[in-house]
Amino acid sequence: MRIFVDSSIILAFLAGQDERAYRIVEEIENHAIIGYINAVVVDEVVHGYLRLATGLSSKRIRQLLAKRDRRLVELVKSDVEPLLKLFITLPIVLEPHEIIEAMEEYGLMPADAVIALTCKHYGIYTIAALDDDFRRIPWLKVIP
Repeated sequence: MRIFVDSSIILAFLAGQDERAYRIVEEIENHAIIGYINAVVVDEVVHGYLRLATGLSSKRIRQLLAKRDRRLVELVKSDVEPLLKLFITLPIVLEPHEIIEAMEEYGLMPADAVIALTCKHYGIYTIAALDDDFRRIPWLKVIP
């Protein structure tokens, strides 16, 4: 089974907050399902995890990264990168007008529109997500 995995699942797994997220990641680890992500998910997971793990604001994280503070990068390398390697990262192949149209048609934020359209482009019609935004897309099945 092929499933696109939203950042909400990965962040919940990293935070130890949701048994459903744990089960999905476990199924990917055991090769029961094939998990897919894209660069949007990577961005959201890395940023979200840095905020979660450090308690710092986005502005402060940006400042520390600009100063080449290795602690943040090492945190990502040790805690996030091994998890992300479980997934197949799909290239984003979209035009701006497609994203804008999906935002309008389904009432999505731009990042969610990119995720939904990535699923459609690659013929993946199931997404694991903990929020309801993707439920507005008739051709996308949301689990859990």
